[in-house]
Amino acid sequence: MKRSIPFPVQTAPGAKSQEGGGRIINGYAEELGDQAPNKTVIRRGPGLVNFGTAAGRSGYRGAIIVQNVLYVAFNGKLEKWTAAGGASVNIGNLNGTRRGFFSSNNNTTPDKVFVDPDGNVATFTPTTVTNSYPDPDLPAVNSVDFLDGYLVFTTGDGRAFATDLNSTSVNALSFGKAEAKPDGLVRVVAWGGRLLLFGTISTEVWTDAGTTPFPFARATVIPRGLAGPYCVSAYEDGLSRGPIFVGDDNCIYKLDGYTPTKVSTPDIEGLIEAVTDKTTLEATAYISRGHAFFQLSSPAWTWVLDISTSQWAQRDSYQQTRSRISGAINAFGQWLTGDTQTGNLQSIQTAANDEVSNPLRLRIESGPVMDFPGGSVVGRADFYFTTGIGIATGRDPDQTDPQVEISWSDDGGLTWSNPILRKLGRQSEPRQLISLVSCTGRTSWQGRRWRLDVSSAVYSSFMFGTMSDDPRAA
Repeated sequence: MKRSIPFPVQTAPGAKSQEGGGRIINGYAEELGDQAPNKTVIRRGPGLVNFGTAAGRSGYRGAIIVQNVLYVAFNGKLEKWTAAGGASVNIGNLNGTRRGFFSSNNNTTPDKVFVDPDGNVATFTPTTVTNSYPDPDLPAVNSVDFLDGYLVFTTGDGRAFATDLNSTSVNALSFGKAEAKPDGLVRVVAWGGRLLLFGTISTEVWTDAGTTPFPFARATVIPRGLAGPYCVSAYEDGLSRGPIFVGDDNCIYKLDGYTPTKVSTPDIEGLIEAVTDKTTLEATAYISRGHAFFQLSSPAWTWVLDISTSQWAQRDSYQQTRSRISGAINAFGQWLTGDTQTGNLQSIQTAANDEVSNPLRLRIESGPVMDFPGGSVVGRADFYFTTGIGIATGRDPDQTDPQVEISWSDDGGLTWSNPILRKLGRQSEPRQLISLVSCTGRTSWQGRRWRLDVSSAVYSSFMFGTMSDDPRAA
């Protein structure tokens, strides 16, 4: 009897492997046409290509593009790039090592500011860095953003300060107090003509009321706080899908108007709950092949939400348990990102099938094919990949003669067989991919799970698989 193998459209590893409904790592599902071989295809996620180098730098801390110059903060340094990429130009020393926040205003020569949660504040020009703020009336602050001509800063005691219009001057009385809850402020985000003032257990929405000396007034209160200062993204220029954030209850929300709508699954909520220091959580977002992705990383893992389909996948990097992508920004017509493994700046590209020459392994794990409680004989299994995708001029044999590794588990994913290699076809040589043609034993009461790994740096997409007890079945 031939049966379909239940491959997932989103990752669902379960709290324990035996509960899992399958996994997608470094890939995502996409709908196909009505007459396609399958309703969906699983594609490899975008890879990384080097955009710029910053010799001797480490610890990416954030970036901003102003008047076609990209400014990037690293541990103790501020660098800049033009659209040409290549080697960075050092601007000067920048205090601190933690991730921070950039902003600039609409002045003829824009005033540019960097703030981090440790209270480090700097202003800078294309050639100099000043590690202080020019107006002493600004107290110690922990974040900054820009709206309607005003730079807006937040403080840990719950105040939001605004500068004069397109200026760095600050009236000592130009502040509003987020007082709905006694939770202070950890982040300000400007979105859709509003200020989102995130506290630890609540979020206040303020709008431009034209008042003086502080121009903003509270419009409403959202009874959900922010888990950590780096836990919100997807509102950035060039993506603009609306803020997605990790709430104070370890769930992930998207704002629909003023209503937080949960978009997380129990699996990722459990992972977030287990992170003791929520300041180590980092959200970012980027676009590839028309899909807007929200990525959340901890030091030990990365999960990616396809905002376009509301489906989750996992992501990792070569010999790392989390993704190298850190703090993406839309600049020079592409999505650039910091790199947790180097001090360089990388470009996120759909057509890249590796990460700066390191493998980007696409892993797809199925749910179990069950015949409870007796199990069943497995005579053969077949997997429908796009084939003939080798690159004749590529690296040999990785790209010229690409392969897929196929393994299986009969104990709920606790252990896996040694992989069997099957070729995906040289360039323009499509082939039927038949993975197993001889008996691979009997499944256990936990069923048979399949794992597909493609590390070859070529185009990779998978549609479906079947399993039969008859090795002669076609």
